[in-house]
Amino acid sequence: MSDTIPYPDRETRERSINAILDAGVPQPRLGFWQFLSGVFRFEWLPIVGFQAAALLLAGLLLYGASQDLKYLPVLIPLFILAAVPVVFHGQYFGMSELEAVTRSSGAQVILAKLILAGAANLVCMTVLLGLEVRLTGGLRDLGRMILYCLVPYLVCMTVLLQLIRSHKKDNVTRAVIMSLGSCLFWRASSRVLPGLYELSAVGVWTAAFMIFSVFFAREICFIVKANKEGKMYGTVV
Repeated sequence: MSDTIPYPDRETRERSINAILDAGVPQPRLGFWQFLSGVFRFEWLPIVGFQAAALLLAGLLLYGASQDLKYLPVLIPLFILAAVPVVFHGQYFGMSELEAVTRSSGAQVILAKLILAGAANLVCMTVLLGLEVRLTGGLRDLGRMILYCLVPYLVCMTVLLQLIRSHKKDNVTRAVIMSLGSCLFWRASSRVLPGLYELSAVGVWTAAFMIFSVFFAREICFIVKANKEGKMYGTVV
């Protein structure tokens, strides 16, 4: 038994613990913009790739429709569809719980992805609007074009945020169905209610824009609040 390593006494243990604690250097928390930059390094390829594919498809369809403004609302949900793989990546692979306990809260992860995907959406919609202006040959209907883009976008984004908050396992399927269903809905509305796309209906589009802007802003406020409190956005199911 002479080769047995003696168990350290209490004083030796305390000295060892204090030495370890003194040597440890706490790692500072990342600022949000640093964190956003980190998320972008991991997610830029699917964001850019899917959005570019959606823009190409929307541009080709719009070019084929020529001067028909009624096609703009039909094409906007494609950009939401392109954001689904990035936004629901964690939920799809069952990583929501892990995101919730890491240095960055689950709400911060969602907020960062929404900012990046939203920025890509806005760039693509701006390019699509530029193409439509070029096809129509003027800026006379620019206000209507903007409403035709923003209203379907806000409707889809509000539903998408509700899906994110629910954290259900089939949210990817639900988001895809919602996006494609929105395309069909706006296309059907142009056939069933052609008067909705006339100049006299601008007030209806403006009212819809204001209503869904409130819903969208409320959901964003929920995410920002959850981020400040270091919580998840919604409940993991």
